[in-house]
Amino acid sequence: MVRGVVFDGERAEVVTDLDVRDPGPGEVLVAVAAAGLCHSDLSVIDGTIPFPSPVVLGHEGAGVVEAVGSGVTHVAPGDHVALSTIANCGACGECGRGRPTMCRGAIGWPGQPFSRGGAPVYQFAASSAFAERTLVKAVQAVKIPDDAR
Repeated sequence: MVRGVVFDGERAEVVTDLDVRDPGPGEVLVAVAAAGLCHSDLSVIDGTIPFPSPVVLGHEGAGVVEAVGSGVTHVAPGDHVALSTIANCGACGECGRGRPTMCRGAIGWPGQPFSRGGAPVYQFAASSAFAERTLVKAVQAVKIPDDAR
């Protein structure tokens, strides 16, 4: 169980009963060490950005890799990473041209790597940095060089 900020469609609250699943192929589990509050998070709460709920908010984060799924080779447990909200596929024409922000899969449908009381909980902006642990696509875990920490 982890702590996180969940917006249920009416109010945001800190909860202590979130479950986050283990990483699957191409995924990374990150222990979040820092997160920034952005206007986008507030816009979900006030309804300016319509988003399904319940949802774990936060999308500006950094932390330490706890586990990786199969096929992940650029980061390993113990690595410090910054989280990107761009979850591009890496295989389409736009990605191949070096334009990952134009990838149709970059934002995609919101995932549900969390659950609470057995019910699925959405992930905001493909990162949900307002949780003690979060699960992201490997491409979103950007390794922070040792000499930059």
